[in-house]
Amino acid sequence: MDEIKPTWRLAWGLFWRMFLISLGIYGVIGLIVFLVGMSFLPSLIPWGSLLGGL
Repeated sequence: MDEIKPTWRLAWGLFWRMFLISLGIYGVIGLIVFLVGMSFLPSLIPWGSLLGGL
């Protein structure tokens, strides 16, 4: 069985793949938090009805 030689190209490829996947996960989490916050925030503050219930 041939072993995979660790090279800088492999290391950079893995680094960028992990970076982009984690960036996507944080983006989805941030979007969910933003949408939940925008749905609950107007009901928590007295002048929230002026925002139109976004």
